[in-house]
Amino acid sequence: MYDRTNVQKALKDISDGYSKMELSVFLGWRDVKKHYTRSLLGPLWLTLSMGFMVLGLGILYSEIFKIDVADYLPRLAIGLILWGFINGLVTGSCSVFTAAGASIRQVKLPLSLYVFQFVWSQVLTLAHNFLIYIIVAIVFMINPGVTALLFVPAMAIIILNGVFLALILGPLCARFRDVPMIIGSVMQIVFFMTPIIWSTESMPERAWFLLANPFYHFIEIVRDPLMGSTGTALNWLICIAITVVMGITALLFFSRYRARVVYWS
Repeated sequence: MYDRTNVQKALKDISDGYSKMELSVFLGWRDVKKHYTRSLLGPLWLTLSMGFMVLGLGILYSEIFKIDVADYLPRLAIGLILWGFINGLVTGSCSVFTAAGASIRQVKLPLSLYVFQFVWSQVLTLAHNFLIYIIVAIVFMINPGVTALLFVPAMAIIILNGVFLALILGPLCARFRDVPMIIGSVMQIVFFMTPIIWSTESMPERAWFLLANPFYHFIEIVRDPLMGSTGTALNWLICIAITVVMGITALLFFSRYRARVVYWS
């Protein structure tokens, strides 16, 4: 089913796409910019909408949960920012090839280039929203110290998984057009099952529930360093293990269906 030739072609496609990263960066920035053509603030509307959400939910739920807003709002802010990024990666991966169908059929470019373009556009959106954390950190005088450096490898892990996910969901959703709707519905449910609005301390007897949620681990390896902690070794090990499995799965899946994407998109 997965012969060596197909795997080699898939690896070459990924290598060629990576070599054209400058083009991917340009196209990704254009994707973000075109959504805000003729608007006064441009992509900063992303930051404003997310900021109002963080402020409103932070004040509301800190009262509901009887938690000091200075403790609750920063964790909520990071959680919502990261969830927006992760949710964008998951749901957007479904249309990475179908949205570029015209280009795929007319221009001979590595398919992985469209994946890198998509992931970069999501990173740009995250960068805009990350301004909210900086403001919150200043207002509440959060000083994460040197542990904040763990933010870099943590984000690298999430971005890498985003690439792998797009290599899997891109062809799958191009072939089966019902899959994006299913994934969108599932992600709405997963949001409420992930400790973003609520905290892990509120349900310690449900530890198994959290361990089975991969999104929890990805959020924690970023949120903890930004709050001055390192995150647990278990969080990091699970995220690394998921990354390895995702990488192998993505390579095999992409090598198997890469040649058919042009007919499905």
